[in-house]
Amino acid sequence: MGDQARAQWVRFGRELRRVRAQQGMTQQQLGKSVSVSYAMISAIERGVRGARRDLVEQIDHLLSTKGSLLRLWETVGSSSGGFPDWFRSTADLEQRASEIKTSQPLLIHGLLQTEGYARTILRDGRPTDTEAEIDELVAGRLERQAVMERDRPPSFLMVLDETAVRRPVGGREIMKAQLTRVLEASERSHVVVQVLPQASANNPALNGPFTLITAEETEILYMETPLSGTVIDAPRIVGQYGRLLGDIRGVALPPRESRVLIDTVRGEYS
Repeated sequence: MGDQARAQWVRFGRELRRVRAQQGMTQQQLGKSVSVSYAMISAIERGVRGARRDLVEQIDHLLSTKGSLLRLWETVGSSSGGFPDWFRSTADLEQRASEIKTSQPLLIHGLLQTEGYARTILRDGRPTDTEAEIDELVAGRLERQAVMERDRPPSFLMVLDETAVRRPVGGREIMKAQLTRVLEASERSHVVVQVLPQASANNPALNGPFTLITAEETEILYMETPLSGTVIDAPRIVGQYGRLLGDIRGVALPPRESRVLIDTVRGEYS
């Protein structure tokens, strides 16, 4: 992260903190009012991440600053922040998506992760990052989830391997909260969650996670490693992975039975 960008974030963050405090509002209250976590507000105020224009506009209106916060944001420079450089284009696609379909053999997809779960896997996977850098990545991941709360959210399909459901990432309390989040999301009409049982002798998902995103009538394939991500738009390859996802769904439990399994595992953490 460049020193200039960091200095700009600090300047904006200090002003946000001043105005928020002047209005007698806590970070938690501000975050709830603009549908983001208090961790994101904290990270912005501490200057460890930037803020997106739409968020600044919401805050400016809420705190009645008559455009002063937005003008400062425009003056000091903007940055989406919170995402590795190689993921920013995919994050933008998610925000425009009409459909997101994903196979996840190891972890819960980022759009349904809790803060504790996200922090655990980011901290474990990036041991040399500073706490401020981890805070920034966590805040960015949570910010992505706003797409699931919009008036017309994308249809979202997630097929999990049972291993991802049973692995106690971060410990019992964090994993119980994470499974609760998945169950609550699966009750919504635009979300489908299926689980591929460990006992299945046929598991087409073992080659790794992938996500298919449809935005503006174009479908892309996103594949990720711990250090990078790749976007593929070649129709032949995208089609192959679409068929693979169909094969994976074919051996996974139906949604209702998947919910029962997830709920049973959650009960084991009580």
